[in-house]
Amino acid sequence: MTRKRKKKRFRKVIFILIILGVVFGVYIFLNKKSFLNKINYSIKGKITYYDIYGIHMNFEGDFNLKKGYSNPKLVLTDGLKEKIIPWKLENEGNDYTFKTSDYINDGINLESLENGTYYFLIKVKSDDKDVYFPLINDTDYEDLTYYTLTKKGSNKVININWDKYQGNEFLGFYIKNTDLPADVYDITIDPGHDVNDAGMIACLDGSVPNSLGGCSGSKTYKESDLNFNVSKELKEELEKLGYKVKLTRGKNDSLPTYGQMGSGTTANTTKSKFNIALHHNSTNVTGGMASTHGLEVYVASNSKLDLARLLVKNICEYAQTDTSTKKEFKVENGIYKRLSDDGTPYYYMIREVGGIATGAYVDGSNTKYDENPYYNSNNTAEGYLLELGYIDNVKELKNIINNSKGYARGIAKAIDEYLKEK
Repeated sequence: MTRKRKKKRFRKVIFILIILGVVFGVYIFLNKKSFLNKINYSIKGKITYYDIYGIHMNFEGDFNLKKGYSNPKLVLTDGLKEKIIPWKLENEGNDYTFKTSDYINDGINLESLENGTYYFLIKVKSDDKDVYFPLINDTDYEDLTYYTLTKKGSNKVININWDKYQGNEFLGFYIKNTDLPADVYDITIDPGHDVNDAGMIACLDGSVPNSLGGCSGSKTYKESDLNFNVSKELKEELEKLGYKVKLTRGKNDSLPTYGQMGSGTTANTTKSKFNIALHHNSTNVTGGMASTHGLEVYVASNSKLDLARLLVKNICEYAQTDTSTKKEFKVENGIYKRLSDDGTPYYYMIREVGGIATGAYVDGSNTKYDENPYYNSNNTAEGYLLELGYIDNVKELKNIINNSKGYARGIAKAIDEYLKEK
């Protein structure tokens, strides 16, 4: 075949592909319009709560199911295929209430959704036929945007919008590939304390720090530096796995708590899916004689423990450490839930990072604190606070100093393992 004939054939193939693409696009458009016409807008359910926490989206709502309709299911559908969403459904007669999960880090896994346009609806049976009806917004919140985690160098954007068709409201999910914006990250790491707040100070030989915060006979270790060292290692380990990672501070930076890029706000400013706050513990027993030791992973009160358990397992393995001997606030080995008197998480790095999902409340009314701009947000990062060990226990301090990469590798391995299971 001559070069001229090859060129002509190539142009013909390209032309055919363009025509097929146009035909397919028209088909999708007409199918979408046709399906929207089939929705029964005379029946309406209400969404009374919805949020994104980490990689999961949760809904609560209610509806009335009239006589003749049965077998309600919650679905995401594009008119051709559909995904049934698990829910907890309760009813008194014809009045139903539902929620997608009892846990804030459960529900619809946004990472699992494929590209396309989907409608969030309730499907029922009527005379053996499928009938779909919409859910309308009965909250103070509006549209949400979610960027998926970086996988093989690529990302998706999910626009979750309250739209209208012929004056009727419905909720749509619009998913497509995208370039991740420069200011959006997958995971945020907060190295606890900063250059102006060292946290606990420990002496390698177990002696008591002097009044100036130093050690006379051995090397001095500041918790803020130990936190940063592991955080830096963790950032490198996660980046090797392909994730885009943000540290809240540099080693010698001071850091506000709130504002747009504080320790408690950077995760949500950067739309991160996870926020890992790293600390090292102490009992304030002088002379390096603390008997308490080991790892503590703090979680929100109404969390599933899947990721927490993986953190415990992998950190203990890679860092050659053990779970904490502390009993207070313990849920199971290595996992802790500490709550304030009002039932919200005690640590602001869990409570304030999680917005409405975790009961954040720093709204600026208390003048001791700057406002957390995300206290009332329904699109937030999933937060964990890790106390990696007790630095006033000399044996543990030495392991922390010599094995920071092991701690970091264990955390990274746990996160990656968790996400690959989703």
